[in-house]
Amino acid sequence: MKRRMEEDNTVDGEKGEIVTHDNNLLEPLDQLAKEREEVAELVKKAKVGGGYNHVNYDIEQNIREIRAILKMNAEILDRCVKFMKTEGGGTTYFCRIMYEVVTTRARSNGTQIITHPKRTDNSFNTEPLSKLPQGLEDIILSSKMTGDKLSSFIDFDAIFKRSLIFHETVLEQFLPKLKEHLMSIQVCLGAIDSWVIQEPQKNITFLEETFQMKMEIPDNNVTLGRDYCVCIRHDPNEICLKCGNWYGGHTTVGQHRRCPHPTNSYFTCEHYQLLKQCTSKGKHETTFDLSKENERTRLNKFLAFIAID
Repeated sequence: MKRRMEEDNTVDGEKGEIVTHDNNLLEPLDQLAKEREEVAELVKKAKVGGGYNHVNYDIEQNIREIRAILKMNAEILDRCVKFMKTEGGGTTYFCRIMYEVVTTRARSNGTQIITHPKRTDNSFNTEPLSKLPQGLEDIILSSKMTGDKLSSFIDFDAIFKRSLIFHETVLEQFLPKLKEHLMSIQVCLGAIDSWVIQEPQKNITFLEETFQMKMEIPDNNVTLGRDYCVCIRHDPNEICLKCGNWYGGHTTVGQHRRCPHPTNSYFTCEHYQLLKQCTSKGKHETTFDLSKENERTRLNKFLAFIAID
């Protein structure tokens, strides 16, 4: 048995260590270093959307900055997710409610100043949230987020934590690329946040400060725009947007009020919020576009006028 083992450990008839005839085979640690360098080079060549010229390879600083970016991105996404109409992917649709115009209208008992909430949709390119840049996706496994409407988005916090097991040779190249991609996501989320929340909030703040009242944001199940009214209780002086007659001049038919003959329709109204009602003399009917600064100034002058009237 001993002789057999000695023969098995013999190469070319000489006893000693087992050797190989493959001169290209590296020592284990050398091979490990070589593989790391190749992966690092692959990451370095990865194309990320931001295209920033200056690259910082300081691992510690990049970790701190990535943590901050991830936190901010999560906060913005959390604010915007309730406005999503479709589940995320390459293109995601969002909905917002905005007060765009203030209207004054004459009534039998004076003048009403009202505003109609408008519900609009818009689409945004959210591909950065749902896809890793080519090159990064080849070296790390991505997982999806959990939660309503988020299952198409990548969990970048999990990717970041998973990447920390990389050797410094790879991590040094990987973190700047990940940070750059997260910054492109922040730009994407910033555009959504601006449209969905920031722009409507400007008008809401103006109205609340001007009329000293809290603005209402209708729920998603509230019908906005002109619609057949099914309100059980209604202002009898309200004017029908279909026929122009008073609410009290309509005939009750089930839940609706039928317009006077010959109009074959029903009382039509539009959801609005009453901002101010006054008993000023005269017939004031005009509109003010809140997106224009000169129109806001005109509205303030009008309010000052009816306060004196």
